[in-house]
Amino acid sequence: MKKETVIAIFFGIVFGASVALVLLAKNKEFQLAKTKTIAPTEKIKKLSKKVVVNLKSLEILEPQDGSIFNAETVKIKGKADTDALIIIQSPIKDLVFNNEQEQFSVIFPLALGENVIRITSHPKDTSVRPQEKELHIYNLDEQL
Repeated sequence: MKKETVIAIFFGIVFGASVALVLLAKNKEFQLAKTKTIAPTEKIKKLSKKVVVNLKSLEILEPQDGSIFNAETVKIKGKADTDALIIIQSPIKDLVFNNEQEQFSVIFPLALGENVIRITSHPKDTSVRPQEKELHIYNLDEQL
């Protein structure tokens, strides 16, 4: 091989490598300019939070948690938001009703032994989370 051929091959490889590096750098700039930004660059306007004014929390007035009864039924009294959907669940019965007034009162059956009763209040406003209470009530026979 002649000296001129070796020099031509060397310059060809150097020129090809430099062109490839320039193309890679330009392609990377193009890809970065083309991608979408995740966070907005302009100022974000503060959104006013919706304030719930007249929200009543779910309260169970009767019976107290851990109460012991010698009866097949118990009267459950409580307070909840007006027009809220009240769901009372136990292993033996489920009861669903709309709370027309602020207070509610229902007769609920009890099984023998421990009764776990879950009371849930779903407010009419769907942006407010449902509230839930759990009662452990015992129905024990006198002969035991």
